[in-house]
Amino acid sequence: MVIPMELGIGTEALLWGLGSAVSLPLGAMLGLWWKPRRRLGSAFTAFGAGALLFALTIELFGHVPHHVEEHGYIVFLATLVGAVSGGVTFDVLNQYLNNRGAFLRRLSSARSYVFRVRMARTHELVKELSRVDVLRQVPPELMAKLIDEVEEECLLPGHVIFRQGDEATAMYFIVSGEVEILRHNGDGPETTIACLGANDTFGEMSLLRDAPRSAGARALTNVHAYKLNKSDFDIILAESPDLQRSLKELTDNRIDALSNSDSDIEGGSESWRRGILQRLSVPAQGVTVKDIMSEGAATGSTGAAMAIWLGILIDGIPESLVIGMLTAGAAGMSLSFIAGVFLANLPEAMSSAVSMRSGGMGIKKIMLMWGSICILTGLGAFLGAVLIPANPEGMVFYVVLGIEAFAAGAMLTMIAETMLPEAFEHGGAIVGLSTLAGFLTTLFVKIL
Repeated sequence: MVIPMELGIGTEALLWGLGSAVSLPLGAMLGLWWKPRRRLGSAFTAFGAGALLFALTIELFGHVPHHVEEHGYIVFLATLVGAVSGGVTFDVLNQYLNNRGAFLRRLSSARSYVFRVRMARTHELVKELSRVDVLRQVPPELMAKLIDEVEEECLLPGHVIFRQGDEATAMYFIVSGEVEILRHNGDGPETTIACLGANDTFGEMSLLRDAPRSAGARALTNVHAYKLNKSDFDIILAESPDLQRSLKELTDNRIDALSNSDSDIEGGSESWRRGILQRLSVPAQGVTVKDIMSEGAATGSTGAAMAIWLGILIDGIPESLVIGMLTAGAAGMSLSFIAGVFLANLPEAMSSAVSMRSGGMGIKKIMLMWGSICILTGLGAFLGAVLIPANPEGMVFYVVLGIEAFAAGAMLTMIAETMLPEAFEHGGAIVGLSTLAGFLTTLFVKIL
């Protein structure tokens, strides 16, 4: 039986794709078994990034000047459009999936993501607290200290947060979910007087007036909230007698007022908010593994696992297509490109597997993820070899060139946004030399 040429090339591309990606499950297995020190793992990651940078530079972009001489600057335009589109597409998909839990696949992206999310929530918290006129009397430097003491609360539906008549011990800011405010007169039944949602604040007036709760509060749905304890607020009050007097005057005069008008909020409190936020700026390195695990749990285990898998997949799709295109091309497969991809995949899988395990993911699930990506990389290479013409002519030539540049742009963006930041966070100065070593190693493979 005669095998069609396209299928023969496709099978060859499939094998090249599997060979380049087998380092993914191997790297994951090695990372879970060995658990290398972070500095050493960072050196490996930087080495892989350097190897992949060489492969991209020589194999994908290196022929562009020659094509420009032969076909004109339309080649550069096709490359430019393809590369930028690939980079933007990767960035958009990466951010979308990170918002759904894929940030857990790498420690550096997890830290950065959790930091950005928590700072965004802090902005919303400060904005909402600025609506409480009595709190705006707290100097920004003291309010920044107070917000640092805010605690996170995760409440189940039906949970009673406090009852009418209880001692006021805290105020709350809702991040997500719904809370109903309940009140009863005498022995009568409780009635709902308000239903609060995301970005609403409740419980502040009783706390500031040091009076019993005038109403109760109960979670209607799963609620994620911030709690500001009265004991922490009292410490701030003790530091400023003038603040105590001004707050007493305001609460006596504005007992029933929970917020000012929108014009007051956008006017006088803007500088107050900025002053607090400036004092709250902290580096992402302050985010702990416990914080990452907590944020990952909040995304939902099933959705987060799928997002992580898709995040790993979008890292691998561009390189699998390129492998297929190179296999079908006139020059044939480049061993330096395969070596670059293999060397880049190994430390990436090592680092990501350790991060996923730290985030609470099971070993079987981790290995299944990396194994399936290895198989899909081979299939992607097969499709790239079968579907994309080996010797394109006319407009098809520019389309293929654009596809190749699209994949290269996505891969370069992936290196810049994920691999190198991951390496530098824990590797420091060693990252530069490790990247150079990876680059030179792939150069040596190219020379052989």
